[in-house]
Amino acid sequence: MVKVIIGGQQHLSVPNLPRNSEHTLIRSKTFLAGKYPIDKVWYPLGSFMPWRPVWGGYQVIHTFNRIIYTNKPWFVTFEDHRFLYRDPQSKLEELTYKFLNNRLALENCKKIIAISDYARLRFLNWVQEWDVASKIIGKVDVIHPNFPVRVNQHKSYQNQQNLQLIFIGNHIARKGGVVALRLAKKAAKLGLPITIHIVSELWCGFGVPTDFPDANRYTEDLKLLDLNNVVFHNIIPNAKVIELLSQSHFQLMPSLMDTYGYSIIEGFSVATPAITTNVCALPEIVRHNENGYVLELPLDKLRHWGNWLNGEKTKTEEYWEIVNHTYDDLAEQALQQVQEFLDRSDKQEHYESLSAGALAQVINVHDAEKQNELFDNLYAAAARLY
Repeated sequence: MVKVIIGGQQHLSVPNLPRNSEHTLIRSKTFLAGKYPIDKVWYPLGSFMPWRPVWGGYQVIHTFNRIIYTNKPWFVTFEDHRFLYRDPQSKLEELTYKFLNNRLALENCKKIIAISDYARLRFLNWVQEWDVASKIIGKVDVIHPNFPVRVNQHKSYQNQQNLQLIFIGNHIARKGGVVALRLAKKAAKLGLPITIHIVSELWCGFGVPTDFPDANRYTEDLKLLDLNNVVFHNIIPNAKVIELLSQSHFQLMPSLMDTYGYSIIEGFSVATPAITTNVCALPEIVRHNENGYVLELPLDKLRHWGNWLNGEKTKTEEYWEIVNHTYDDLAEQALQQVQEFLDRSDKQEHYESLSAGALAQVINVHDAEKQNELFDNLYAAAARLY
């Protein structure tokens, strides 16, 4: 049995660790945790994991979005390339990042784990010009997040049944909740038999990627929560979220930017297909007409929404027009997809095929039991070398 230190960002570690390991996983505590985040001491240290020593033998370390200083074998899991830098503002900061990043080339860094092909693409694009790139690139592997498979058969759809859609995401605009609400408005005008459930804390505006920074621009959209075909759930326990996913026909996540989309896999674990966009890692999970539907956005070479503006440009009226038009366009695409589904003569068979595809995705790629064995073998192999 191996003792493994787990550190770094907890939100990333939960679905990217073995869930029932034969080894002992010890979650480390960082210096200054909670009261004084380490990047408040010095900004570049936000890419570093400063951890309290563990008194007692341990053999392996696994970090998440963090680089560590150690002579032990270690693994790092990341969701995109941003753990490698934090916009250096001086030569000293640049040298610090170089020192930290070069640790990835050392022999005791056993594997650099991307959670998606999208994450791998961004990472390789960033490191390709480094002096140590050849020592790093060969260590990069893709291991998708894992979840328990909760059902053993696909779902069915009954003709004349009210179509249940669910949106899950605290960032109501970025993840596609605004699109879901505009879809509800369009569907109500047409008298379509659909109900949209919204699970969200309704965060939007300044500080949220892709959002227009003035949250007041979203006031009219948030009023749509009162529509008769919308059910607003606010914050609910994860068990209730899973229950709602089980009862829904589709999960709706027409996101403008999302490094992964964990809730989609949660939905697949109960055989619920998804309607999402083609950005970032989402098309790796959802394939059109196989386990859901994919709405189209223009993309750049790194698979980001191509019309996304940054910095001061997000405060302009031009950017509001861009995002406002995009929400409308995605709502119209989603409406057409829903109408096509409802108009199908074979929608029962078609839905069963989509549901079966969703379940197959989680079984073949995200099954927690299979991932458990994979990670346990990695830890054991690394420990034998030291």
